[in-house]
Amino acid sequence: MRSDETPEAEARPADEGPFGALGAELRSLFRAWGDDPGSWPAERFDELALRAFELQWNTVPAYRAYCVARGVHPSTVGDWRDIPPVPTAAFREVDLAVAPPAEADLVFRTSGTSRGSGRRGRHRVVDPELYRAALEPAFERFVLGPGSRPLVLSLVPPFGRGRDSSLAWMCDDIAARFGAPGSGSVARGGEPEWAEARALVQRCVADDVPVCVLGTTLAVDAWVERLEARGEALRLPEGSVLMDTGGAKGRPGLRRGAIVERLGRALGLSPEDVVNEFGMTELLSQRYGRGEAGVGRSPPLLGPPWLRTRALDPVSLQPLPEGEAGVLCHLDLANAGSVVCVLTEDMGRMRGGALESIGRSPGAPPRGCSLATAELLDTLG
Repeated sequence: MRSDETPEAEARPADEGPFGALGAELRSLFRAWGDDPGSWPAERFDELALRAFELQWNTVPAYRAYCVARGVHPSTVGDWRDIPPVPTAAFREVDLAVAPPAEADLVFRTSGTSRGSGRRGRHRVVDPELYRAALEPAFERFVLGPGSRPLVLSLVPPFGRGRDSSLAWMCDDIAARFGAPGSGSVARGGEPEWAEARALVQRCVADDVPVCVLGTTLAVDAWVERLEARGEALRLPEGSVLMDTGGAKGRPGLRRGAIVERLGRALGLSPEDVVNEFGMTELLSQRYGRGEAGVGRSPPLLGPPWLRTRALDPVSLQPLPEGEAGVLCHLDLANAGSVVCVLTEDMGRMRGGALESIGRSPGAPPRGCSLATAELLDTLG
């Protein structure tokens, strides 16, 4: 495991001009919330969202054309819920960023579309420090707990290998920011080096150092299967945690509840030690849920206060009452450098501020999402 395989220190935009000033303010607010959750100015959410929307209306030509076609102007929008959402499909078609391309930009790409081959989505991050300011406080609060410094063992190949995975960048940054010496990826060649992972865990057990395992749900399942096949059990030290993400993509019949149960036998983790991460390339903030839920359900997924999620009717895209399932629409202030309001093809419901993810809608994209995508493409001529 190499400690030098961490995200490089990218230059950030000068704190001047509309985006620079907003970005600097958001970075400060995100970090302050990490130190004190009571510091978040909830009453200012609308103001911050509308400032970001006006900035994006003025500086992202494709988004402005989309809004104009809908008869929407910043002067006509007085509530964050009225900001026009951009369908995730748009990230495959147009550049959505408030500034011209620069060498300091991060560029994240989706792994592909679950509905067949096609162009990969592309999210250009013009201010990596804003992403870092959103990622780190939320991860510490929802996954590690304040002050925890475990050995971070990542089953995800480092970002530098492909330079396009938001998950890889996230894991590298977490290892660099919160990890004990020796933290990093054990998947430098693509596939995790299981012998190295085993040796690191054994060293941590001997030294009583907590471990934070990061990986996709499929990679975690592969590790558990390997341990089970060998008749091995690795008892992680007290305070250890495992974060998995991605769900059972490509593995019909793979249930999260079964994985959580097997992790107890293979790694000595209780359900509360297992955290499911809900994130996507098109958003720079994440949600996290501990333990397991009912069959086919995710644990309640919590996120930072600058991320708000609504369930919308799949056809009309009108908001649904709390507890009703619909397509998910996110307003993420960490997306101030691209588009803050993103319409997905994922299904879920909201209860008391927590998201219950149901997964990708089956078959064709929801009609409302398809119409929004068609409308955006029409504006491009």
